[in-house]
Amino acid sequence: MKTGKNKILVAIDFEEQSLSALEHSFEIARLFEADLILLYVIEVSNVFGKLRSPDDYVKKIIQQAREKFDELEKLARSATSKASIKISVIIEKGKPYDKIIETAVDQDVIMIVMGKNSISSLTRKNKYIGSNTMNVVREAECPVVTIKEHTKIPGKFSRILLPLDFTRQTKKQVQKAIEFGGYFGARIYVLSIVTSDNKVAKLLKQVQLNQVKNAIRKNGISCHTESLFADGETVSDLVISYSSKIDADLIIIMTQQKKSFVNYYVGSNAQEIIFNSSIPVLSIIPSAEFKPGVVTSMVDPLGLIRKRMDNDLTDD
Repeated sequence: MKTGKNKILVAIDFEEQSLSALEHSFEIARLFEADLILLYVIEVSNVFGKLRSPDDYVKKIIQQAREKFDELEKLARSATSKASIKISVIIEKGKPYDKIIETAVDQDVIMIVMGKNSISSLTRKNKYIGSNTMNVVREAECPVVTIKEHTKIPGKFSRILLPLDFTRQTKKQVQKAIEFGGYFGARIYVLSIVTSDNKVAKLLKQVQLNQVKNAIRKNGISCHTESLFADGETVSDLVISYSSKIDADLIIIMTQQKKSFVNYYVGSNAQEIIFNSSIPVLSIIPSAEFKPGVVTSMVDPLGLIRKRMDNDLTDD
């Protein structure tokens, strides 16, 4: 178990969505008794070619770093006075998503909080292989919470939506939901989207739903399950509309990754939920570790959750 202070990394670029993410991070930091680290990354990829000499390049970077550091310091002082949370600032130069992931590892943070654009603002290429947000989501070894601008700040995550597709990663996804749900005293809403009208497939989904519900309830957490048929609607649209129906505070998804020659691929349904949800989305890759000292000690002091899940859920 971690014994140090929990830390949360907040990626800042001074755009509206990142400032909204910062506002949310205050409440998240209070819930997890964590310090905040504000990270700003100076992109340098296209700067060098526009300048006359390496000296100009260095001066430009130093000037930009000083300006941004002053802005971040001012932002941190203001945030500290409002939220009574310890906040530090870091400035790096390079590719934003690379530096976000590297800093998260170096600082041993329990999660990353960052803003996002709506999917309609992305090009088709960026929708699948671009955007700093998606690169962080698919590669970070800790959970990533993505926030849309103007998202209402929850006082507490009391209603958690858990959409399941019952792949081999389902057990891990349910484990994370139990960890969060147990800590927040939340009610977990498990949603299964049925895409086939086959009676056997529907029956199997119901059996799986019951297994998940029993596993969650055995850990003392309130749980509601529901199955919806995708009759001409996309899975992501159904998930988002259902989150609105139950007034959910948080959606937890497990990003399904497949190894390629160059990078990882995050499924289109997951991407659309991440980018279009009006409430925070917690994304977890299958290999991710979530190990905050405070939460682990309160929720699972004897390591019983994983043992119970192994007994209560069967691998598909």
